[in-house]
Amino acid sequence: MSAATSYTPAQRYTALAYGLVSHGLFLASVGVMFCSLYNGLHFSLLHVHGGTAALVDVLLVMQFALGHTLLLSARGRRFMARLAPLGLGSILSTTIFAGLASVQLLVTFLLWSSSDIVWWAPHGLVKGGLSVLYGISWIMLAKSMSDAGLDTQIGILGWRSVWRGEKPSYQPFTRTGMFRYSRQPIYASFTLILWTAPVWTPDHLVIAMLWTAYCVWAPLLKEKRYRQWYGMAFERYQRRVSYWFPAKARSTFLMNHQPTDHDIAIVGAGPVGLMLGCFLGEQGLRVLLVDKRTEPLQHSQAIGITPPSLEILARLGLDEAFVRQGVKIRDCQVHGHVGHLGCASFREISGPHRYILSLPQQQTIQLLESRLATMPNVQLLRGIEATHIEQDAASVTLIGDGLRRTAQWLVGCDGHRSRVRELLKMRTSGASYGCHFLMGDFIDRTSLKEEAHLWFTHDGAVESFPLPEGRRRWIVQTPEPITQGQHGFISQSVRERAGLELPVADQLNQSPFSPRWMQAEQYHDGRVILCGDAAHLMSPIGGQGMNTGWADAEFLAEVLIAILQRGQAPLPLLEAYDRCRHRASQTATARAARGMWLGTRTGVVASWLRDVFMRECLFRGPLAKHIGPYFAMQTIPYNTLKAVPKKVWA
Repeated sequence: MSAATSYTPAQRYTALAYGLVSHGLFLASVGVMFCSLYNGLHFSLLHVHGGTAALVDVLLVMQFALGHTLLLSARGRRFMARLAPLGLGSILSTTIFAGLASVQLLVTFLLWSSSDIVWWAPHGLVKGGLSVLYGISWIMLAKSMSDAGLDTQIGILGWRSVWRGEKPSYQPFTRTGMFRYSRQPIYASFTLILWTAPVWTPDHLVIAMLWTAYCVWAPLLKEKRYRQWYGMAFERYQRRVSYWFPAKARSTFLMNHQPTDHDIAIVGAGPVGLMLGCFLGEQGLRVLLVDKRTEPLQHSQAIGITPPSLEILARLGLDEAFVRQGVKIRDCQVHGHVGHLGCASFREISGPHRYILSLPQQQTIQLLESRLATMPNVQLLRGIEATHIEQDAASVTLIGDGLRRTAQWLVGCDGHRSRVRELLKMRTSGASYGCHFLMGDFIDRTSLKEEAHLWFTHDGAVESFPLPEGRRRWIVQTPEPITQGQHGFISQSVRERAGLELPVADQLNQSPFSPRWMQAEQYHDGRVILCGDAAHLMSPIGGQGMNTGWADAEFLAEVLIAILQRGQAPLPLLEAYDRCRHRASQTATARAARGMWLGTRTGVVASWLRDVFMRECLFRGPLAKHIGPYFAMQTIPYNTLKAVPKKVWA
């Protein structure tokens, strides 16, 4: 995630200019290369012949290969850092590199001296077929560049970071998309372009042969750098995926014939880690849970427990205990700027739990820990932070704060700042929603009872949910992040936007947050697996994060049980977990983003349009009957194990 920083207007517009020039050169180079190769390199701005032409052409081919390699070296990066003013050289390195590489391609094809000899120029169906293959090769190149991160590949990252006031965030190597089948799909696709262009001339053959040799050799240097930067994470990837030619990924798992301290180690003892530990411990597996916290959370976080999650809790025999301690929210009243808009009711949804259960996260953790304490095969250690993870094909070792334990599998449930994910060098995508909130719990003296209430006004949103023991949570949208806010801001905002009085003396706590979303590229690497917020993060508004994490835990528990107790092959099950839980989390994240966008619009016009849409479309129109199941997360794919196709476990 990019950290905020400060740039002057001169720096921002200089970066933008570099970006425009770089992208213009890139588009020009792609166009010139496409047409020149397709036509056999006939066009040239330089007209020389004989030995001079051959020498020039060889130099043109070599300048691209050697220059490209040099620019990617440490010396090349230092050189590029001097090519931008105002101290922007290192920040704009990706932008400068993309521009220089484009210039190299332009020079190669515009100054190429053609031999004017044509060996073969097909016509009709043959030309059409080769043209299709040529086009597919370009599509493969574009896809592989996109998989690798288009913002880095074509230089967007540098200038965009300056324009947005961010520090550039460089992602680790990618393991998905075309990189699932080949470690070097960009070079392989580029080579296909060279050999599928339909017109063959001596010029075409020379450039195809020399650049193919470069495409086979150059990635070896790249992979050497990657081994230095990413260590064992990249070496595991090397063992699993072929170098150049696409192939199915190889399984690197071996049966563990050496005893380990535990069957499974779980890093993170929040709601998701504890849930996973309960499921695994119930099956008699030897489980270790470690957590860096020594004290309970000071502020309550997640409070909403959805019907699918209550079904998951029922499998552990915990649903009744949760319901006894929580508050059943059966109706959510929605107010606009000009009055009441409608009600999202859960009274008519399917299943035994026709409500959202409100329960502070501290109590959720206490209930799960109590269940865990009944299992002698499960050990929970607090005050332990993971510092290293070592794994091989047969086991994984967890190291941290004087602890060294071995297990057959390790699961990272350590939140969106996951140390486990960081140690895996796992690539992520994500961004801020661009809005800010202040949350606080109050003694409840209102007449709102057990209903949830939402107010959407032109000054910002207000959300309110009942809590057990006569308390109520209030969340107000703020125009800017509040870091040292005093008690009183929530009360003032609720009075101005909702017309309700909240005595400041009744406020129990408060905490600001600026929600983000995050998605890990892959949820497993070797014998280490990500679960919950370590794998995906979404806005806490709507309460979908913890519930999505619990569905992860239920699914993953079944995967690990199938591997350890039923002897099933690990890789197909891990890929099914990755595929299904990616789809579920992406659906939940998209819903959270839509709700966030709709609810946080400010201004009179936007508020009026939102009121009309919500009143006429959501609460009175054809969508009205779907509101309850939608917000109860009953329509999220794979929301419980029962919703997972049986073929996954075959």
